[in-house]
Amino acid sequence: MFSPGNKAERARMGEVVGPDERVFDMFAGIGYFALPMARAGADVTAAEIEPAAYRYLVENTRLNHVTDRLRPVLGDCRDVETTADRVVMGYYDAHEYLDAALAALVAGGFLHLHEATPEPLFPERPADRLRSSADAAGRSVQILATRVIKDHSPGVVHGVVDARVD
Repeated sequence: MFSPGNKAERARMGEVVGPDERVFDMFAGIGYFALPMARAGADVTAAEIEPAAYRYLVENTRLNHVTDRLRPVLGDCRDVETTADRVVMGYYDAHEYLDAALAALVAGGFLHLHEATPEPLFPERPADRLRSSADAAGRSVQILATRVIKDHSPGVVHGVVDARVD
C-alpha cells in the first residue's frame, strides 16, 4: 500500500488539518493519510474494510503514538456513523461513496476527493461528480483546488479535488 508518488500528498494532509478537527478517512488502508492528520492533532476516524490492512492500521496507530487521536474501524465506510469537519476519500473510485461522505460532513466542512482520471478529463470529471452528488443532497460546493498527484498509468492521472461543502 506504499506509493512514493503520494509522499507529498501524505505530508500535505498533515498540514491542512487543524488541531482537534474531526476527520473521517473513508479508505484508510494502513493509515496513509490518517496517521499524519492524527499526528497533527486531529481526531481521526479511519475506516478500512480489508482485514490485513486494518491490522496494519491498528499497529501503525500504536507505533505512531496516536491511539488517543485515531480510531480504526474495521468495515465498510458507508456503515460508519460519524460526524466530520473534513472527509478524506483516498480511493480511485471514491465518487461512488460521495453520498456517505456528504452525510458525514458538516456544513462548511472540507472534502478531498481522489480519482484516477483520464488526463484530458481532469479536473472536470471528479469536480462535476462532486457537484452533482452535492446538488442531489441539497448542498453546495466550492472547489478550492485541484492537483495531479502522480501519473497512474499511460494517459491516466491520480488527482485530488479539494472542496468546501455547505
